Amino acid sequence: MWWHSIRKIKTPAWLSGNKKLRTAVLLCAGLGCVNLVFYAVAIAPSAARLQDLDARYAEIRKRHAEAVLFQKQKKMLAGIGAGLPAQKDMPLLVKDLVQTARKLNLRVAVVNYDIPRRGSEGLTMLSFSFPAEGNYPAVKRFIYEVETSDRLVGIQDLKLDSTQGKVNLQVKLVTYIKSE
Repeated sequence: MWWHSIRKIKTPAWLSGNKKLRTAVLLCAGLGCVNLVFYAVAIAPSAARLQDLDARYAEIRKRHAEAVLFQKQKKMLAGIGAGLPAQKDMPLLVKDLVQTARKLNLRVAVVNYDIPRRGSEGLTMLSFSFPAEGNYPAVKRFIYEVETSDRLVGIQDLKLDSTQGKVNLQVKLVTYIKSE
């Protein structure tokens, strides 16, 4: 019934005379409609789901990269923690620094340090003063030796003063010790 009503539609003269052309145009129009319906039903929802999955995949990759980085850093920090001196090793650290200074012909005064008391295990920051006196090249070399030492010792504060051709060095060193 609807087929008869379609046949009564007025068509242009160039289309009504050629039955094959009319069939091809109707077939293309039908395929275009089927294509639009397929896009609306299948493609558009799939594209939205794909976008959501891409966002989730990027988030998972980011988390994985952070986890891998954390594992690498954890291994590195474990190695550093194993190389830290304990409270009982502090006199050896000071002795090593004094010997380094004396090799460079520096006179070392009294080194003061107080080990802080902590009840919990972990790391404790310890700072101590290290006074020395000598010529400038020796002081400069001592500072270099401290900064490039295998031990985890840093310079927190540095004061230089000169009297009668000698350089007085007041350096405040900092290190971390394992609490026992």
